[in-house]
Amino acid sequence: MLRGYREFLEGYPVGEIAFRALKGRDAVYPFGLIASYGSAVLGSSIYERGCPRFKTLNTVVLMPPAFTPRRLEKAAELLREPSFMDVKTDAVVGGFQSSLPVVVGSMGSTHIASKTALEIARAAARSGVVYGIGENVATVRGYSERLTRGHPSFKERLLAYLTNIDKKGGVFIQQSVEDAYDELWNRVYSDKDVEQYLEEGRIGFEIKIGQGAKPGLGGVIKVPRSQAERLRAKYKFDDAELKEKYITRYSVPGTFTAEILAGTIRFMRTAYPRARIWIKLGPFRDALDVIRIAAEEGADAVVIDGKEGGTGMAPTAAMKDLGYPTLVGLKAIRKAREEGHKISLLIAGRLYDGGHVVKSLALGASGAYMARPLLIAALARGEKGVENYIESLKVEIQMLVSALGKYDVADVGPEDVAALDRDVAVMLDIPYLYS
Repeated sequence: MLRGYREFLEGYPVGEIAFRALKGRDAVYPFGLIASYGSAVLGSSIYERGCPRFKTLNTVVLMPPAFTPRRLEKAAELLREPSFMDVKTDAVVGGFQSSLPVVVGSMGSTHIASKTALEIARAAARSGVVYGIGENVATVRGYSERLTRGHPSFKERLLAYLTNIDKKGGVFIQQSVEDAYDELWNRVYSDKDVEQYLEEGRIGFEIKIGQGAKPGLGGVIKVPRSQAERLRAKYKFDDAELKEKYITRYSVPGTFTAEILAGTIRFMRTAYPRARIWIKLGPFRDALDVIRIAAEEGADAVVIDGKEGGTGMAPTAAMKDLGYPTLVGLKAIRKAREEGHKISLLIAGRLYDGGHVVKSLALGASGAYMARPLLIAALARGEKGVENYIESLKVEIQMLVSALGKYDVADVGPEDVAALDRDVAVMLDIPYLYS
């Protein structure tokens, strides 16, 4: 009998079902089962019951050569043997000069992202990497004045970055449907405090079509009941929660067709000629079609956020069942490069070390788009923690690129990688290591 109970409990999601029974509609989200809203950093689970669920970038390895003619060229240039510290890490990403092929991905108005936003912004600016501001920040937290105690306004985030940048860097701003009601991009573009940075080419606008953790769905956060009253004119709310202390606020995903996207890019090029144009995708089956349109219409960058992408709040079912892993996003990027598209293409979704960055570059990405690691670094040691984290990425990137016998991140290519998995090798058109 005991063995029977044990097998029943181990072989069936009893805890999840009990959680649903106790929580009802709140059980759509994982909070309470594994964490509390506002202090969790979530993402799709790669492993399920000890068995690999997705094939990840860890199935790709870097392949250093014995013969290194470029090292010889570098030695002739330097008149000495080069070291890894001679590797050039500067990159042009989405129209911005960056000190690394790494971007701080756009994080929105969620509690945990808001609380660490200023520390991440200042550290990213001083490190010379490009920085994003996510959706709903101005509408929920306020444009220039704080609407929620303890949370910086949109403009505080923006100026925390812009007033600390030097020669490298830039900031891109995501606008949700609800932000568009308040004409966020128009406000930024006409803001006198931003004028200087527009002239310098440091500002970009990011069209959000989706994200990795919940592709096809809009942003979700919990807000106090008092705040919900202020936001009801723009956002959808769960009426079943109206008597609760905190209420779930939903942002709509927006509607796109090929014609709408092309028209949006054309409009932005006319209305905001000094701003870079970025496009943020989730793990969508037609990502390559989006890249083609973006390249044809003159956008500056497209980001593909894989299923493993992080979130402050997403339905469990979305993280579990919607979309494909980051590795498949790199397949779309490889295909776009084969078609000759030169637009900046970034990859996101559980990327957090120098190896992930270099392998992504080898497979055709212009850079890695990271958000969750910077947030964790800020939680660990504030502003200095973020700076330390970015510095560690730089050293790893330099070491790995040097080991490949190259001294510029732009020179990394598909010849530098192989796959441990035959299916991955076929998918990415790279050698199978055991072949």
